[in-house]
Amino acid sequence: RIHKGGNCMHDSLEHFTIADVSAITGIKKDTLRKWEERYDFLKPMRLSNSYRRYSNHQVEFLYILSQKMSGGLSLKKAIDATNKVICMEKDSRHSSHSFFFKLLAYGEQCNEEKFSYTLHQAHQQCGLVTYLQEIVQPFLKEVGNRWATKQWAEYQEKFSSTLLQHHLIELSHQIPVPPNAKLVMGACLPNEQHELPLHILLLQIQLKGARIFLIGQSPAPGTIEDFVEEFKPRVVLLSATTRLPLEDIAYLKQLDEFANKHPATHFFIGGEGAASSSVSPKTIQIAQSLETIWPHIL
Repeated sequence: RIHKGGNCMHDSLEHFTIADVSAITGIKKDTLRKWEERYDFLKPMRLSNSYRRYSNHQVEFLYILSQKMSGGLSLKKAIDATNKVICMEKDSRHSSHSFFFKLLAYGEQCNEEKFSYTLHQAHQQCGLVTYLQEIVQPFLKEVGNRWATKQWAEYQEKFSSTLLQHHLIELSHQIPVPPNAKLVMGACLPNEQHELPLHILLLQIQLKGARIFLIGQSPAPGTIEDFVEEFKPRVVLLSATTRLPLEDIAYLKQLDEFANKHPATHFFIGGEGAASSSVSPKTIQIAQSLETIWPHIL
C-alpha cells in the first residue's frame, strides 16, 4: 500500500487541483475520484469548499503510476513498482519536479499566464543550469512523447514550444558576454524544424563565456555557408533531431567539403537523427554531448 495522505504527503507548499493532476498524469478525473473512494489511497487535502488539492509528492506518485500502467502493469503491480521508484529516488527529489508538473498542466490547458509565470519562477528559484537540465529538457521530451502518442494535439505542442522558445531567447539576452569571446553558431539543417534543442545547447555554451548565434529552422541550402563566411565562428553546431535533414546526401557532402576548406571553424552535427543515421562525413564531427565540443570553445 502507499501512503494514505497524512501530513507527510502535504509537506510541500505546492498543491494541484484534480484538473491539474489529470492533465499532468493523463489519468481521468473520474478515475482519480474512484481510486480515492474505492481503494482509499492518495487522499488529497480538502479545502473548506471540499475542493481537492494534491501535494507535489502525490502528483509525482500518480505520474509514475500512470507511466507504469501505460507499460502494461495492473494497478496493484503498478503501485508496488511506483513505491520502489519513490523509495530509490527519495533523496534526489527537489523543487524542480513541481515546476515540471506545473508546466505539463498549464501546457495541456494552454494557460499562457500561468505557463509563462512558471517558467520565470523555475529559472529564478533553480538557477539556469538546473532549469535547463532538470526542467526544460525533461519537459520537452515529455511534450514530444505526448504529441507522438496523440495525448496532446499539435496546438498544445506548439503553444508550449513557442512560449518556451520566447523565454529562452529572453534569458539569452540577459547573459553578459565579453565582446571578444569566441563565437559559436548553432544552425538547423535544411528540413530541420526543431530549433529548441539548439537554444538549450547554446545557452549552456553562453554561460561558459562564448558568444552565440542561432540560424532558425529549415534554412535554405547555402545559408549556413554564407553565415560562416561572414562571421567566421569558432564552432558550428548543426542540428538533426530526425533523419529527414540527413536524407539530402548531396547537400551534406557539399557542406562537408565546405567545412574541410575552413579549418579554423570546427563543425559538429548532433541530435537523435544524427545518432541513428548511417551518414559519415569526413570533416564534420558527430557529437552527442558538450564534452566533445568544450575543448574547441574554452
